[in-house]
Amino acid sequence: VLIQFGLHKALRGKPSPASNSGSGKASISDEDWEELDDRAASAIRLCLAKNVLANVGNIPTAKELWEKLEKLYQTKSISNRLYLKEQFHTLRMAEGTKISDHLSVLNGIVSELEAIGVKIEDDDKALRLLWSLPTSYKHMLPTLMYGKEIVDLEEVTSTLLSEERRLSGESTETIDVSTLAVVGN
Repeated sequence: VLIQFGLHKALRGKPSPASNSGSGKASISDEDWEELDDRAASAIRLCLAKNVLANVGNIPTAKELWEKLEKLYQTKSISNRLYLKEQFHTLRMAEGTKISDHLSVLNGIVSELEAIGVKIEDDDKALRLLWSLPTSYKHMLPTLMYGKEIVDLEEVTSTLLSEERRLSGESTETIDVSTLAVVGN
């Protein structure tokens, strides 16, 4: 978001006058800098959950805000790594939860793990997703897991979403009548 709106430079902090003097680039005025910094900090705050915002709401600059968020949420400590791995490996979907909501939780955990340098392969994500399903989906495991060299995350996700629609009574596909053909003997 910051790059998209040209606000990412605020994360480097206010440039000193000496850093611009020999570079040939025009220096930014204090007023323009404050506006850029305020817009960047505002954009960051708009992306935060309320509970996170409560911890960082009083930080004045975009750079300080970003650094605080990194310190709080991207810590690469062993305890954080273990906690996130435990969340990944013990994830369970409650009966009645939508597959899309469960996928969001799984993807959030995976994103946090990847942010601290833990790589999770697609087949591991697919297996974790399958093993976390409630009993109403367990009948699908043999079809999706066995007799294959790898378990494909996209295939698993697509199949689970289709099954969810089937269980809820929705149509899993739309039929275009113009593409139907009659085959006779």
